[in-house]
Amino acid sequence: MKAIVLSRRDFRESDQIISLYTKEKGKLELLARGVKKITSKNSAHLEPFSLVDIDIAYGKEFNHLTKVQPIEYFKNIRKDLEKSLVAQHIISITNKLTQPNEQDERIFNILKSWLQFTNLPVFQSSNFSLSDGYIVVLLHCLGFAITEDEKMKKWINELEILEGGNWEAINELEYNPELHRQIYQFLVYQTEKKVLDWAKLA
Repeated sequence: MKAIVLSRRDFRESDQIISLYTKEKGKLELLARGVKKITSKNSAHLEPFSLVDIDIAYGKEFNHLTKVQPIEYFKNIRKDLEKSLVAQHIISITNKLTQPNEQDERIFNILKSWLQFTNLPVFQSSNFSLSDGYIVVLLHCLGFAITEDEKMKKWINELEILEGGNWEAINELEYNPELHRQIYQFLVYQTEKKVLDWAKLA
């Protein structure tokens, strides 16, 4: 099963709970036994925003992560501090806004394609339009269509490009700080979640 790692948190002495977004089942929280041990083969493959193939053993109390095969590590993101910060934050927002076992293949696909585009040299981390675009598409998938908000009509042309999820087209947009502020405020208001403004990561 293909999955994107969202987060990992300690559980017991040598175990961790791994949050992943999967194509088939949406967000899953799985117990990874012994993953904190130095000898663990899976640990390196479970860093946030890694694309992996996983096997699951279903249990009464916890579902267990039994096998992890790396597919894509997004090295160009990880070796660039600014790109890495942006990607970590996008992953964190995705984790915060999604609920376990609510499958939506669109969310998996947009997150995967966003990471793949961000991994390319053409992506400039100082252009927050790409992050704005991801947030707009994610919100649309979650039922919050910003293009239907009357207060956003003055930016409708830009918003429709953002909501289209074509990262190449979005990357060509000139960053609009006022539109970004409106998108951020829309996110916080609609989801009632405390989220750090991704334009203020530096």
